[in-house]
Amino acid sequence: MRVLLWPNEWRYLLSVIVKQAIHHDILSLARDLAREAVGIAASYLGKAATSFKADCSVVTEADHAIQTYIIEQVAKRFPDHAFIGEESMASSPGQVDPRTTQYTWVVDPIDGTRNYVAGFPSYATSIGVLEYFKPVVGVIHEHLLNRSYTAVKGGGAKRDGQPISVVTPPPGTDLLLAGPSSKNRPTTTILQKIITMQGLIYRNVGSSAIHLAMVADGCCAGAFAHRCKLWDIAAGLLIVEEAGGVVTSLTGEPLVPFDLTANLQADIPFVAGNPRDHNRLLDITRPMFA
Repeated sequence: MRVLLWPNEWRYLLSVIVKQAIHHDILSLARDLAREAVGIAASYLGKAATSFKADCSVVTEADHAIQTYIIEQVAKRFPDHAFIGEESMASSPGQVDPRTTQYTWVVDPIDGTRNYVAGFPSYATSIGVLEYFKPVVGVIHEHLLNRSYTAVKGGGAKRDGQPISVVTPPPGTDLLLAGPSSKNRPTTTILQKIITMQGLIYRNVGSSAIHLAMVADGCCAGAFAHRCKLWDIAAGLLIVEEAGGVVTSLTGEPLVPFDLTANLQADIPFVAGNPRDHNRLLDITRPMFA
């Protein structure tokens, strides 16, 4: 039986195919750039000049070198795309305005810079690409283990090209929950609840991007952070959702579409996990903000 499509249906189908091709083209470049960041970081390891930003977070020459390289390569391949990076929050003169363009690259050149400086083997490059303020491509490349976590909107999540998914441990199993090192009041209060509750085991590798990747890969049942920025989660949020997980605010509200007209230094607190344990984490975090 032959199925006939109306002209509008053909146009829609063609637009979907074209968009998928664009997203995969973006993914290919983002994946390559995240892998190339490993070599740049390694070339500065142990000798990168270090300084502190206004929020007391650490930044190194390696962060700037990686971000500059990614900006240059994206501009060559996609000159009409905008760029937001942890080390340059506002667009420079001549750059595309992320508030008005279709695609915006959101990059954390080294998530886990304190680990990088100290030689602690846990840090990653995170690249998320937004289409009209919603993540459509995500790449998190963990440098030392050489693992790439990727996702395209509607295409599932992968680790090194193999499909991954969140895992819901059987009832009665201890749950690994990943969280930050921040010492602000909301974080310490949440941590106190987690470490005193039977069956919950706390883990922290010093990178929110890696925490989100581990949730997507089923290593952790959930993760949270209170002091977290757009570039920390733009890639990981999509990877978790494409792996079958859930990511919301600490009160359960959706985080996307992101508001690129707001202060990009503002925190974007999140809770992530498989659907069951995401709700369990919300039971801990939500009452603090009710």
